[in-house]
Amino acid sequence: MSASTLFKRIAQRAGSLRWRLIGGSSLQVQPGLARPTPLKPSGARKTLRFVSVLTASGAVAASAAYCAGQADSRMYLVQDVSSKTLHSEDARFAFYNELEGNPPDVSSLPIEHAVLTSAPHVPPPVTRNHPALVKVDLTTSPKLVQVTNQYKYEAWTFNGTVPGPFIRARAGDVVELRLTNRDETGNPHNIDSHAFTGPGGGSAVTNAEEGETKTARFRLLCPGLFVYHCAAAPIPVHIANGMYGLMYVQPADDDSAAAGPGGLPPVDREYYVMQSEVYHEPPEPDEDTGRPSSTVEFSYPQGLREEPNAVVFNGREAALTRDAPLKARTGETVRIFFGNGGPNLTSSFHVIGSHFLRAYRDGDVLSPPGRFVSTLGVPPAGAAIVDLKVLVPGTYTLVDHAIFRLDKGAVGFLNVAGEPRPDVYSSTEPPAPCVGCKLHP
Repeated sequence: MSASTLFKRIAQRAGSLRWRLIGGSSLQVQPGLARPTPLKPSGARKTLRFVSVLTASGAVAASAAYCAGQADSRMYLVQDVSSKTLHSEDARFAFYNELEGNPPDVSSLPIEHAVLTSAPHVPPPVTRNHPALVKVDLTTSPKLVQVTNQYKYEAWTFNGTVPGPFIRARAGDVVELRLTNRDETGNPHNIDSHAFTGPGGGSAVTNAEEGETKTARFRLLCPGLFVYHCAAAPIPVHIANGMYGLMYVQPADDDSAAAGPGGLPPVDREYYVMQSEVYHEPPEPDEDTGRPSSTVEFSYPQGLREEPNAVVFNGREAALTRDAPLKARTGETVRIFFGNGGPNLTSSFHVIGSHFLRAYRDGDVLSPPGRFVSTLGVPPAGAAIVDLKVLVPGTYTLVDHAIFRLDKGAVGFLNVAGEPRPDVYSSTEPPAPCVGCKLHP
């Protein structure tokens, strides 16, 4: 009996399908004694017989059971708990279910202070194999930034940066978040983290007025890369003014032999990049000179129309070009933790001249990644992790491939040093980029 026939018959007769096939034609069914979870159909007195669904390497992927001699020959799905190659929903979310039913005592957890970094830097991986109470201190304050080559803008920030700091922790950790509002304009601020489980993502219990500090604890149940942002009213204004960042929750237990510290395959460099939009009013005349001011203010109507004046990486135009391009050497693998602060536009993230060796869509680090992906769609408040291996020296350009946004500032550079690779990339003529090109300097 083929695997597909077996599972089809199980679905028809048992009425449900708890397992998902993996590997397609590499699966085969072999009779034999598996080690399944004990299962005895109601009223059945006949012997349970088992068949195992194996991968091509011989690992048990699932088991099925049926009652020998039963008139209806009903089949039942059972779990084989002896294999770490299980790809069932139960196996993938066993940690989540364990925390739901039997959470560890917070008072017994060791205390750590989170290492927070500003973009494009990323904190080192969490290497411990146990949960901890992780303390995260965030402050809110306004800051005048050179948001475009032409204009300055008063951004609203977490810890003085746009985007806010990168936060790294581990599934099972308890984050103790302390938010202090140092915004003297009177605006309240809070945190809605998409990594937190509970009403408002934590916003209701972290809402701080000017001069206040709020503290709350959140157990991290779900691994992945998540956006956090301020959710104080009016929410679009707080996000558009720069109050967003990324939190990476590493998987607690890794079943992949290729994975290194941090729950993902090891890489040579890691970077933090977020895309966002800027909406501002036309500059007003300077009181002294009468000329247009170099400082602009937020425009709610522009945001409502979804017509940004600028689309930028890491909070400002040229943040990843002339000021501080990303760097690597040939042969290295580079990981980019990419997020979209929005608040309105979907990003079509692309690195010109490269492919994403691994693409973890939607920040999902439990499912197998996409391979050799060229362009990745990332919606507002969405995130993704991409790995690329750089073989040829030169400049690789980060863009939103809604390519008119290039002229609104959505461009960054990854400068790669090293020896040429004529076996991969060669020409009889030297490089000659077009004059004024923003993509290929």
